[in-house]
Amino acid sequence: MLDLAAVLILAQACAPQSASETLAAVAWTESRFDPLAIGVNRGPRPARRARDAADAARIARSLLQRGANLDLGLAQINSDNLDWLGLSPESVFDPCRNLSAADRVLRAGYRPKPDETPQQSLRVALSRYNTGHPERGFRNGYVARVEAAAGTLGLAPPLRPTPIQAPVAAGDSPAEQSPVADWDVFGRAQASARLVFASTANASGGQK
Repeated sequence: MLDLAAVLILAQACAPQSASETLAAVAWTESRFDPLAIGVNRGPRPARRARDAADAARIARSLLQRGANLDLGLAQINSDNLDWLGLSPESVFDPCRNLSAADRVLRAGYRPKPDETPQQSLRVALSRYNTGHPERGFRNGYVARVEAAAGTLGLAPPLRPTPIQAPVAAGDSPAEQSPVADWDVFGRAQASARLVFASTANASGGQK
């Protein structure tokens, strides 16, 4: 198992377009920081826990060949998404590449609407991360679990349903700005040109 400090460092280095606190909350919810985690959504289950990354890859390959649908590694990347993320059963158990993939899936699910605040859009992105659907991740409690994880880990207060404004422009009063939660990947990085939200047909990390 990794600890929080290691996950935050990895997230910052491997997925700099997202807030490391956001990815840490997702990784805790998904695997409790276990880089060798193999979650089974459908099909045969592993007979034992993997000893190391190479062993985890062998177990995952064997299960996939038998028709299993799996969530793999630190952030539980779904096996159906390995191809478009450029991953294999070997590389997905590398914590750095796993978090980088999680960042891509999370940002691909961020599709803001005119009637949504960035906080609301983030919640919907978390739902898509878990289920591939904008609402099912609310109904099954996943979004609430990620929010609770942020509090449990001491990363930030729970998400607030308050709008997050654009950066202060010349002549504007800073007092008019809404606070941004430290782990809010979209609120914290919204002004960065590097944060490009792509659309993907199948964009769930741990799709069930």
